[in-house]
Amino acid sequence: MFRIVKRGANILSIYGKPEIVGSLATGLMTWRDIDIEVVKEIDEDKYWEVVKKIFHTPDYKRTFVIDFQKSVNPNTPKGLHICITDYDFKKDGNLWKIDIWFVDRKEGEQTFTDWLKDKITEENRPYMLSLKTEVRKYSRYGKDIYSVDVYKAVIEHNAKNIEDFKNYLSLNGRSLD
Repeated sequence: MFRIVKRGANILSIYGKPEIVGSLATGLMTWRDIDIEVVKEIDEDKYWEVVKKIFHTPDYKRTFVIDFQKSVNPNTPKGLHICITDYDFKKDGNLWKIDIWFVDRKEGEQTFTDWLKDKITEENRPYMLSLKTEVRKYSRYGKDIYSVDVYKAVIEHNAKNIEDFKNYLSLNGRSLD
């Protein structure tokens, strides 16, 4: 799997600097989901070039393209997004999701992944992993509740279980239900 991810990053390198981010980069993966950021001043023509290549790749089952450049959601990068779902790397029936983000980030600017790596401890890691697994079962997950919320709840509010997480969400006027 890592060989395939590296190969994909090499292909993306002609469009910018590809960086593995998210749960794969932090060791917090609980399901098959890979996040890659292509860092460079956003060039929509290059973005659509990649989209076209992906659309013509028969192994990719579903692909979504979304413009998040003006998004007000604090949990998503500002950029252009390509989401590939149901990709079977090894042809073994295990489906993966790949998120490719074209982002314009300044050199040296701290990313959420950088922040998270600095905050993960052997004590809080198990809480993050178990809460991510549990929260994913709720219908709000992926709509307005994200893994980022789990990480922040554990790190900033010492959440250790689903009730603690629900309390964290209520502080922001949100809920899992």
